[in-house]
Amino acid sequence: MNIPDFEFLANMDSNPLIVFNPNGKIVYLNDSAEILMGYVSNSEIYNLALNNAPKDYGIKNSKMELVYDHLNFYSISVGYNSDEWIAIKLYYRPLSKKYANGDAKQHILTDINKMLSVAIHQYTIDKDIDIRLFADSDLPHTMLNQNEFLKLLRMTLSTFRGCGYLDISLKLGIGEHLLVNGKSYKISILKLKSSSRNRKEDKEIDELANRLCIVPNLQESSISFDIPIIQE
Repeated sequence: MNIPDFEFLANMDSNPLIVFNPNGKIVYLNDSAEILMGYVSNSEIYNLALNNAPKDYGIKNSKMELVYDHLNFYSISVGYNSDEWIAIKLYYRPLSKKYANGDAKQHILTDINKMLSVAIHQYTIDKDIDIRLFADSDLPHTMLNQNEFLKLLRMTLSTFRGCGYLDISLKLGIGEHLLVNGKSYKISILKLKSSSRNRKEDKEIDELANRLCIVPNLQESSISFDIPIIQE
């Protein structure tokens, strides 16, 4: 019997797996971990592993809420059976959204880039703010309630009023998916970030995003949205 290919098996898992040597250097990470490491430093994950490692050889599982940008985790496993390495696995919080009754009928195929451009233009008419936009112009269109989505964009932009600059990015979430009504869809990721923002409307933004089957991530100085790419 041939020994299974460890790397192949590890890459079948959608949860990040990272292996460090005693100096905190990464010696292995699966494909999912490559995505994670784009949002967090090696040292932060290494320290997370050390602080939650079992006292003796073996594996320790810990429940904890972890958020790195738009990536959300609810649990980790840390293990080692040698002093030469330590491994940590982070478990994604399952994402599942369902349309509210009747909402799907109002969703039409939408160009997110165009909607974002309209919202930015309206927002900057009477404001002196430096908008730095980085958008993937080739993003697929997706089914959305356009009126509600434009309202979401306006509310989100308004939380940054008074800021001197605003960084906005819109890109495809590589290797990331969202479950909607039992089906898995690729996502677009919209992120807005500045030095600070007003959080008074966060509850309304969260509720509106969820009605649109969009996953919001509301932070002190940034907001990001995971938008499912639905074309049916």
